[in-house]
Amino acid sequence: MLHHALAALALVAVMATGAGASSADTDAMLDADVRHRVERGETVIERRAVPGFPWPEIIAYRRTAATPAEVMALYADVARQREWVPDLVVSRVLRREAPDVFRVFYEYEIAGPNERYTVTLTVTRESGGWVARWALLTARYARRLEGALRVTPLGDGALIAYTSRVDPGSLGATFGTPESVARNLARTTDALASRVEALRRTAPDRLRMLVEHLRAMTTSGVAG
Repeated sequence: MLHHALAALALVAVMATGAGASSADTDAMLDADVRHRVERGETVIERRAVPGFPWPEIIAYRRTAATPAEVMALYADVARQREWVPDLVVSRVLRREAPDVFRVFYEYEIAGPNERYTVTLTVTRESGGWVARWALLTARYARRLEGALRVTPLGDGALIAYTSRVDPGSLGATFGTPESVARNLARTTDALASRVEALRRTAPDRLRMLVEHLRAMTTSGVAG
């Protein structure tokens, strides 16, 4: 449905930390209650009002047994995202504009005409982690979308944190609500964690290859 397509567009913005990251990055994101719930295995949803957006910012937190680099490497395999992203029909790199900059087309199955949008995706290494930023170029329904996915060390695994800001426009608001976006953002977060953990068990060689590709596609050449 459209509300899932709106939520899932937040996937296009990703930050994942590598070996040089500190647990302080995770500590700064989580209060004690959220951290306790995440370490217990929950997917935790938070909502915050954001000036200029009609709907609240929504953040989904979840722990994974995978490393931050493995999570980022799986996500950066854009052409195969439909293997794990709910309701995704097409994810296609239209062109590579620089070693770490891509123009990507997405199509999601919804009740009406499918949601389609194109973004510019940039994957770089920043202080304490990986970051992939996106800029929305065109969308069939949504007026504005912003988001980020940060993956930081948490114990012997990683913390996944998706952030989504949606201005759905009049048509998007007809099909979705902030609550439906929150549900589907959690659903996508769970799918990412489940997929990367499954690859660790059943296809470790493929996952290692994806991490190597992540090193090659980023200017830093570092993965953790």
